[in-house]
Amino acid sequence: MAALTVAAGLSAQPLRVEHNLQFGLGTFVYGGNFLELVRTGHLAGRLSYGPDIYLSEQWSVMPEVGGKFFFQGLFALGAVGADFDTFSYLDFTVSGRRHFDDGTLLGLGPMLSYTWTPDTYYVDADPSDPLNRKPKNKRVGLSLRPTLTFASAGRWRFGVEAEIGLLNAMVQYPEYQRTGNRHLHAVRVFTTLCF
Repeated sequence: MAALTVAAGLSAQPLRVEHNLQFGLGTFVYGGNFLELVRTGHLAGRLSYGPDIYLSEQWSVMPEVGGKFFFQGLFALGAVGADFDTFSYLDFTVSGRRHFDDGTLLGLGPMLSYTWTPDTYYVDADPSDPLNRKPKNKRVGLSLRPTLTFASAGRWRFGVEAEIGLLNAMVQYPEYQRTGNRHLHAVRVFTTLCF
């Protein structure tokens, strides 16, 4: 009965939509645990667009489409023979969002990612190594994405988001003794233009 009441209330008023263009930069870890993020020199960036659809003054849902990149060798550009993790994804997220009276909002939702440019192995010590040019990470990934956003003057908002990898992202090569469990985790600060 309560669901019918909520549905009737929603249908009686037009939905309010706020468009969000977001850009974020931060760090990531590919393998290891989430707490190792603070020690890495890795760069994680993301650009996305999403319409925030208000269900009430306190609750909204925001589907989002974005592109993100990960670059490990930020502080070691001249390294010889290094095999840095560098790849990019297209991602799709649907977040439930709770809006507070002070303009702060919390969001949480799943993120489905599809590899745009995969990373491949580079074994400099042995150019004939069978792992050379084989993909490191799987094509599809699934993460949990919590966000905390703060209101500011005008159309701009600022916040922080995390990306918690739920699936093993590492392609398994048992025939070459390259197996394991690597999850992709990231933390980014972001700015959002709302219009």
